[in-house]
Amino acid sequence: MTRELSLSERRDAIDERLEGTLETARGDYLLPARTAVVDRDDRWYGQLVALVANSVTDAPDSPSILRAATAMELFRGYSHLRERLLARLDTPGTEAVAWESNAALLAADYLQTAAYSMLGSLEGTAGGTCIERLATVSERLVETLADADFDSQPTPAAYRSFVDGTAGALGRGAADIGATLAAVDDRQRGRFETVGRGGSVERRIRDDVATDTVSSRPGPRVRDDRQLRRYARSQHADATRALRTLSSTADVDSLREFLGRTVPSDPELH
Repeated sequence: MTRELSLSERRDAIDERLEGTLETARGDYLLPARTAVVDRDDRWYGQLVALVANSVTDAPDSPSILRAATAMELFRGYSHLRERLLARLDTPGTEAVAWESNAALLAADYLQTAAYSMLGSLEGTAGGTCIERLATVSERLVETLADADFDSQPTPAAYRSFVDGTAGALGRGAADIGATLAAVDDRQRGRFETVGRGGSVERRIRDDVATDTVSSRPGPRVRDDRQLRRYARSQHADATRALRTLSSTADVDSLREFLGRTVPSDPELH
């Protein structure tokens, strides 16, 4: 049995693999690919992949798990760039905006391809299944971004849908990939998906309501956050119930501790 890595050790391992992948991301047009990935150092979605897999597998933080975690971070970079790109397209057209949009589009495509390629390198049938899981996330993400109105203030319901289709889809997908690597049954996988989705949605809402309405984060914003806080509480409750059920068949202590440590603090949400 291999030793489970600490959060900092796992982040270093993911970072090392990201650097190797991004070695070919050179030139002005691909610079946003490096920025979108390297500037986000928490590796939250990659950590989620690994912690879900580790809670069941006898070989925690195996090379396959770390590759899948790295792929999820590459895909998170893709989603971040796509979100920024669509928000920028609502800006009146200028040559600078057009150039930046072209660079973001090419860099996003680069990161998406790199993520699928890394999952395809996994041994056995896991790679193909994980690619299918990520393709489902990608479909939900594209649909959500296509429907989002970045130029006006959304209703709380519209914003909840936006968070579900971005952060929620990423979190569910990360947990799904981790559960796939651990070869759990469908019922257990569904519970892990609830944890990943709930934790990710709560984290995004907590982050958003803790910042000013004028933010560098892309995406639509709402001023009245009371309904969002209630929604975050419901997502937290769903994730907590799922973890409680999973604890009878999986060692979810590290996963529970991770979720408690990495979601920004907002006492009003509890």
